[in-house]
Amino acid sequence: MSRTESAGNEKHMSLTPQTLYIQNRLAQWTKRGRKHWDLYRWLIDPLILCEATSLVIHNDGAAGLDGLQCSQMKGHEWKFSLELSEKLKTYSYRPGAVRRVYIPKADGKERPLGIPDFQRRVVERALVLLLEPIYEQIFLPVSFGFRPAKSATQCVAEAAHHTYSHRHILEIDIENFFGNVSHKKLLGLLKEQIVDPRILDLIRVSLKAGFVELDKPWQATPVGTTQGSPLSPLLSNIYLHYSLDLKFQQFIRNNPSAQSKFFRFADDFIIMSHTKTELLALKRRVTSWLREAKLPIKKEKTRMADMRNDLKSHSSYFIFLGYKIHLRAFQDNPKRFWVARQPSEKARKALRTRLREKLSPNLSPAQVSQLARSIWKGWSNYFRYGNSNRIFYREVHSVKSAVWRYLRRKYRSQRHPVPWRRLIPLGLWITRGIRPTRVIPDSLKQSQGQFNFA
Repeated sequence: MSRTESAGNEKHMSLTPQTLYIQNRLAQWTKRGRKHWDLYRWLIDPLILCEATSLVIHNDGAAGLDGLQCSQMKGHEWKFSLELSEKLKTYSYRPGAVRRVYIPKADGKERPLGIPDFQRRVVERALVLLLEPIYEQIFLPVSFGFRPAKSATQCVAEAAHHTYSHRHILEIDIENFFGNVSHKKLLGLLKEQIVDPRILDLIRVSLKAGFVELDKPWQATPVGTTQGSPLSPLLSNIYLHYSLDLKFQQFIRNNPSAQSKFFRFADDFIIMSHTKTELLALKRRVTSWLREAKLPIKKEKTRMADMRNDLKSHSSYFIFLGYKIHLRAFQDNPKRFWVARQPSEKARKALRTRLREKLSPNLSPAQVSQLARSIWKGWSNYFRYGNSNRIFYREVHSVKSAVWRYLRRKYRSQRHPVPWRRLIPLGLWITRGIRPTRVIPDSLKQSQGQFNFA
């Protein structure tokens, strides 16, 4: 599953009343325009650290360079929090390097992923608990990525809705965003709200802690944020809020005739305009803003789409967060079109590839049954918000085909193959419960049931 599809699948856990009280106070102070000069006193609070430890254990994850599994710390949260609090009080805590691994991308390349050690993960989670309510007061509604009560499907729904009135679309892709974030600029942007030098120094040391790859020595990180750390999504939102969101808002305010829209999920964003002229002007502006932020653009993936009815063609579509948003003709009037959103061909191919890789002949039928249902449920639940009914029926067939392929490889590729009359009931048992998910065509307006910092 891609980063976009899995973005909304993080496990959530209710916070304690003490943490909610602190978050509410920080949010209220931010609303009054107060800068935060004494956040460190909250960070060293054992209650906050214990909350962060519980969240890290609840979310689980692979071990860092310390080799410590999250499950090993279960039941020792308070003792660990007291020890970590003492280290932070005496300034003896130093963030450790991350263990770097690489995960394959859909285009055949690899994405670097950093896995922090358990202690660093807890400290960064505690920082998120304190920084998130502050920045939730200043983030703009156009930002949807890694924020409470917001999701990728909401972002896509808003983009599809505004396509009816804004028919000119610009897709821009930032090249290696997480690896090109400037530490100096990021720390300067943090000072807009955070003036506690101890917090800023802790974030600076974490950014420059470096990484270690398998059988390789320690390597420095002069630029970039660790993709995979708890703090990285929030830092990326802060960086793009000041570098992109605010500048776009200021441009619209200074140009009353401009009616463009802007939607962003982490480093993925699109711009929508009434006219091509306005869109080209914005393209030049955005390129300049990103150049100032030291973020290069992938020119080969920068694309403009014309979604007007009278110019409808095979290129009248755009891809956003895994969805293909395109024009589809009404059955009773083929000259009029409506905006449909479905899984892109790249997302469908990724599903089939994941099934082929995961359903290994080494697994038992019970394991394959559970894994196939889990993969299908995750993929279909993300793409159910739209017009994916026909595609769901086709991809259910892909899931079942992957199961039959597994049976053929496990039981038929041997000296004495098992007859199909015995394998067919087994295949039907494995694929039980795998059926097309009910689609939700309307715009997603769901409440996440999380604490509201307002």
